[in-house]
Amino acid sequence: KYFSYLSSMTDQKVDYSPVIDILEDILGDPKLHNDYKGQISFDCPVCSYDIKELDHGDGKGNLEINYKESVFKCWSCSETHGTHGTLYKLIKQHGNPKQLKKYLILRPDEDGEAPKRIYKQVKLPKEFIAFKDASRGLRLTSQFKQAWAYIKKRNITDEMLERYNIGFCYEGDFANRIIIPSYNEEGYLNYFIARSYLSYTKLKYKNPEVQKEIIIFNEKLINWNDKIYIVEGAFDSIFIPNSIPMLGKFMSDHLFNKLYDNAKGELTIVLDPDAWNDAEKLYHKINCGKLMNRVNIIKLEGDKDIADLAGDLSEYKEIKLD
Repeated sequence: KYFSYLSSMTDQKVDYSPVIDILEDILGDPKLHNDYKGQISFDCPVCSYDIKELDHGDGKGNLEINYKESVFKCWSCSETHGTHGTLYKLIKQHGNPKQLKKYLILRPDEDGEAPKRIYKQVKLPKEFIAFKDASRGLRLTSQFKQAWAYIKKRNITDEMLERYNIGFCYEGDFANRIIIPSYNEEGYLNYFIARSYLSYTKLKYKNPEVQKEIIIFNEKLINWNDKIYIVEGAFDSIFIPNSIPMLGKFMSDHLFNKLYDNAKGELTIVLDPDAWNDAEKLYHKINCGKLMNRVNIIKLEGDKDIADLAGDLSEYKEIKLD
């Protein structure tokens, strides 16, 4: 066996190149590859080749695969043609017996079901102090003043601090970090962002080990009937009402499915200026099916993100792409 799939692996480095080789043998050249997250995209063998009857694909890269999780989904035809599930399913349907046999040697524990991972229950650090609850004595300390200076530098208001229950830690595992909690639709904590407020630090973010790809950040605050903004980070989301941060530049399958099933109004994508290419790809991926013609995009200029602009997007137009 080359390696066995370790569902709870966190530290051991695994060479996924043999799996990637199999995928490239079946699907051709990838359109996008994030090896850190284990995400790779190809032209879909169903909607790009079978449905459109193209010889060389459509170049959209709608078939997205996470080979670390052993799952795939086509952002265009998954709802209509069932192009989602495990890599076992994908390779069995579109590969040959030799490729499937090779994959099962590499991944002997996969039986066609989605692999499960074990995650710890998330809890706020015991040292967490909400800014709204900080005592007068604490506010006079140097630790508080450092955290408070960062909050003001990021244009965060007292109203935002209270609405999002933002706090900080000045000691413990999350010392010198601003904490932005996330609560699910029932109001239970499901994640938090821990961002260093020090000027110089080796690790800017230190977040809990939880399955963030299956959460909607601060879902309890989302009104699915109104316009929803899709942004990158948690700090961006606190400046725009009814916004969902992807916690990165790529949208999880869970978030896409939630939007597809629940969003009743328009969707507007606003990513950082340096992520325009990612924003364009995201636009074309989610502008499909029930969401068709309800997706807009805003292109930020320069080097300022939503937080830098304090959420003021009045100078920018929402547009639709061809």
